Amino acid sequence: MSVNARPSGHRTSSKLPHCVVRYSGVRWRASKGATMANEKVLIFEAPWSKHIDQTQATRDIYTSAETLLRVGPHPVRVIQRPLIKSRYIEDIRRFTELECNQRGPNFIVFSAHGAYKNIGLGGRKSPVHRRTLEAFDGKINVSAGIRKASESLSRTIVVLDSCDIGKSIQSFYRASGAAGVIGFSESVDWVDSTMFILAVLLRFHSEEVMHLKRVRRTTSKSTSRPQRVLDEMNNGAWKSLAESLGVQSYFGP
Repeated sequence: MSVNARPSGHRTSSKLPHCVVRYSGVRWRASKGATMANEKVLIFEAPWSKHIDQTQATRDIYTSAETLLRVGPHPVRVIQRPLIKSRYIEDIRRFTELECNQRGPNFIVFSAHGAYKNIGLGGRKSPVHRRTLEAFDGKINVSAGIRKASESLSRTIVVLDSCDIGKSIQSFYRASGAAGVIGFSESVDWVDSTMFILAVLLRFHSEEVMHLKRVRRTTSKSTSRPQRVLDEMNNGAWKSLAESLGVQSYFGP
């Protein structure tokens, strides 16, 4: 992904579980008396530019949108973390261990420069897909790294907000163990891709996808609700943007 393509009193419901967790330093720890709304979204972001005066960040867009995610009887809050190679797997585990993420789906967004490469056939003569993200402390082979967290992702919908790495998305779905994966197969502009993902999250919120009791995958007989919502967007008002981004998704089987 080129630099030119991508620069760098809430309400709670007594009917839903709440996370009593606050991030402090390098540890996730419970903070007594600090009840927070449902932290259903984790966003990882890496710097878009090495220049000190380049301060563009998707976090500004997501932070403003969090106000909309808090609307209604089932408010949702967003956790934003720097994408750090040496720590992102632990962050994923801590996030999925939150009480509010022990039921229903949650969402993890990787927002960074990225690249995709099919490096040929592996030992079992199946294609090997390499997806790399530019983290703060080096490149992440997220295709391989995500396997380390696969046991934690059965309720997670992973969003790959980066150029190209949504190609052959079924292979990432299988490696991750996630409930679903969304990504882009084209080089994308950071504003366009972020706005599309924001629209997806807001639509999932309004359609109660974020508060399903169970995460159902697509089968030969039925389509999962997240996939149905995404299909409606891709074939409706968001069709033009979805096609330009090369939106790819997979929710099983």
